[in-house]
Amino acid sequence: MRIAVTGATGLVGGRVVEAARSAGHDVVAVVRPGSADPRSPLVIGGLQVERRSADLTDHRALAESFAGCEGLVHCAAVYAFGAARADEVSRVNGDGTRSVLRAAAAAGVQRAVVTSSSVTRGSSTAARSRTERDVLGDEPAPAYYASKVAQEEAALEASEVHGIPVVLALPTVVLGGPFARLAPSNAIVLRYLLDPTRSTFPGGCNVVDARDVGAGHVALLEGGTPGERYLLGGEDVTWRMLHTLVSDLAGLPGPFGELAAANAFAVAAASEWWASLSGATPLSTRDEATTVGRFYWYSSARANELGYAARPARAAVAASLAWLAVSPDLPRWAREGLRLCSEVRGARELVPAPLTDPAAVSPRPRPSPPAWPRRRR
Repeated sequence: MRIAVTGATGLVGGRVVEAARSAGHDVVAVVRPGSADPRSPLVIGGLQVERRSADLTDHRALAESFAGCEGLVHCAAVYAFGAARADEVSRVNGDGTRSVLRAAAAAGVQRAVVTSSSVTRGSSTAARSRTERDVLGDEPAPAYYASKVAQEEAALEASEVHGIPVVLALPTVVLGGPFARLAPSNAIVLRYLLDPTRSTFPGGCNVVDARDVGAGHVALLEGGTPGERYLLGGEDVTWRMLHTLVSDLAGLPGPFGELAAANAFAVAAASEWWASLSGATPLSTRDEATTVGRFYWYSSARANELGYAARPARAAVAASLAWLAVSPDLPRWAREGLRLCSEVRGARELVPAPLTDPAAVSPRPRPSPPAWPRRRR
């Protein structure tokens, strides 16, 4: 099958491309105009992928990008929290999905998977796993959550109007890499690495490796039931369990005290205030802090019936640390304090980068990436 993947350079989209190629599919990566030189090859997972450019609001460019494709995986979205980006989140995730599916139907695409989020199934005050039958109820819901609910409604409506079968993929907290931009999911791990108090808090989440989510999207494209939702998760963990895994794999002490919801909100407010002064992206927001104390636990039993399987939480955290350890998002002082386990070192695959035209390669030496922190014996 020839598959178009929007958001192909993102954390989930890139893994979808890799999984589709591994499954024997031909892939077209649809990226934003201006995101890279259109003449340069797009390399994902060590392999060159055909690149086509289209803005989510440009129906003609999208239809041209999808031409000749039987399948579509729509991963392009804005994953962000905070009032500053609320309008952008709503516009791109909802209206962008309508535009993409309309163009896909016009191009003759026969089947599509749309990436939503597990948060549309809500959360619980008790430690229990929710399923696709649950809904987002009367509970704290950041603008991002509402945008994903609207996206699902837009996708199902467009499916009916334009006659294109659509399956909805609902990933949980996706960890790992590679990533060009730090998403709120990997930022969860980064926040803990930068916290000198090594605090945890009540509640929990479900974490999943990006590689498994990529493979899950391909499984849904091949065999998912149109009009249905499929949760793509890994392991349910409390926040203390997750932070304990990070400490163990990174060679750090903790976690220690548990931060109450009110204190977490105050810390998030301070993070946003500092970001507004420094011009940086806040590591946590008050939007996110409103969810502290709740359980975002989910069952992937429906996807399991299609062959979906996920690594344990420990492997997902190791994958996140493997990429964060060499990322510019992790300051040098924090990197030098890590004593990474061998599991972290083995979690990041090394892939060769294809050589371009030797004449176009600059003779100037390029700076080396940060060295892996050494583990004390």
